[in-house]
Amino acid sequence: MFAKATSKFVTEIDPDGCLIPVSRLNESDNLTLTSLVIKRSRFWFWQRPKYLPSDFTLNDLLQGETKIDPGLIETDFLKYNSTLENNTSGAAEAGFGPGNVNLSGKGSSKLASSFGNLKKQELDLQKVLDQTKDRVLDMQHSLIQQTQQKRTEVFALVKERIVTTQPCTVTEEVQEGGSCGAFFGLTVPKKISVSVKNGSHQSDSNVSVEIPAKTALAYCLIELSVKATGQFELCLMPDTYGSMEVDGPVKKNVAMVYGAPPQTPNKQLQRELNELQSQFAILSGLPASTRSSLLQQLTALLKDKTAISALDLAIEDLCCGKKPDLSTLDKTPSLKAAVKTTLELLQSSSPTSHSKSPQKRNSSEDRLKPSIFTSANVLTSALDEMTDSTLLLLKSCCQSSSIHALQALVQNVVGNKTCSLKDRSVSALAEEKTFSRVKALFDSSNITLCKEEDAVRAEIRSQQGHAPLILCIAIRGLACLATPA
Repeated sequence: MFAKATSKFVTEIDPDGCLIPVSRLNESDNLTLTSLVIKRSRFWFWQRPKYLPSDFTLNDLLQGETKIDPGLIETDFLKYNSTLENNTSGAAEAGFGPGNVNLSGKGSSKLASSFGNLKKQELDLQKVLDQTKDRVLDMQHSLIQQTQQKRTEVFALVKERIVTTQPCTVTEEVQEGGSCGAFFGLTVPKKISVSVKNGSHQSDSNVSVEIPAKTALAYCLIELSVKATGQFELCLMPDTYGSMEVDGPVKKNVAMVYGAPPQTPNKQLQRELNELQSQFAILSGLPASTRSSLLQQLTALLKDKTAISALDLAIEDLCCGKKPDLSTLDKTPSLKAAVKTTLELLQSSSPTSHSKSPQKRNSSEDRLKPSIFTSANVLTSALDEMTDSTLLLLKSCCQSSSIHALQALVQNVVGNKTCSLKDRSVSALAEEKTFSRVKALFDSSNITLCKEEDAVRAEIRSQQGHAPLILCIAIRGLACLATPA
């Protein structure tokens, strides 16, 4: 809930800037000015880096007893109040033997954030430069030693943060309702009141978290370029990136795969999707029952960004031959079970699933070799890059007819073509509600859909960022799982 609120806060006030939302309340203490954060680049170039706050500041790693004290510049920032609402509904009829079961449901959620008056705290970078001149890092420090072992990690310094000035609250209200002709089982989360009468149920959950004053909500970093001698520089220019020298060669913080010169948006999108075609082919080639089960599990997980992130990291571990860690979902057993089921489906489909020990695949070349794990990782990495609202929009479009219409739209976006609604592949878009949902989904990813009589035209609005590619990867991946046998 805290992570949702801070993510929405950053998205609204600094969508294309350098602010990073604080994802956990207890991370705030480790995000003071001059704190060190580990920036970890991900495998696929469209993935945003992961930021891992450490327990150390720059002073802890500097050689010598003299501490730097650059002070801080504090200014009023803004007053922030926000409410995010989501409403969903649906109905279905399922057949079981000679009888039918009618299902219907609706739900709503509201996330209210009242952060009040906020302040911005900044380092005086000139003082940092003056006080660290000719200073070196202790290269024997455990944090440096462990970071040197990781090819994708560099140091960054907290140079700015947005903090609360008074106690404030984040409140989440959830209302769920549904009815069905027969109940085969009902699982109810704890601390939610439930009443069952005549085959219907209602549940309400109101959760409020009070955030103390001086809590960091977002922060900004400046990366460090560290030499093997312990000398270091701050990367002051926007286009310079951190590095870590290891026994001579410099380990740079750069994208790991699929870099290429800029092209027109459509041509670039086409090239990037073509390079992933072998990964999509593996998903399409899975047995129909496996694809159906995977689609069902992934669709259910789209309602929770935390679960999608946990699944993506777990599959990333499988790609590297590691045992997945699902401890972040310990407090949500239902989501943990769903993620675990998805992983079991993938493992049972892998040719190496019966080997006694996982196969290590640590190099970039190994990771690029198509497999069920890399193919699933392509899909989940794209889903993990989406916002909560985009995931919910995608979930609303995951019916078989809609997902194939989305796939046809992707093909037309790539080819820069107009799509006729008389075409069977996109006929589902003729229905106004379906088109409205799809339009909102594409709009959230910098793609504008325009319906003109019986035709639909798509236009990529901006070459900045990877939002169009991420949406196209997600749609193609899900469409591969929805392909009939």
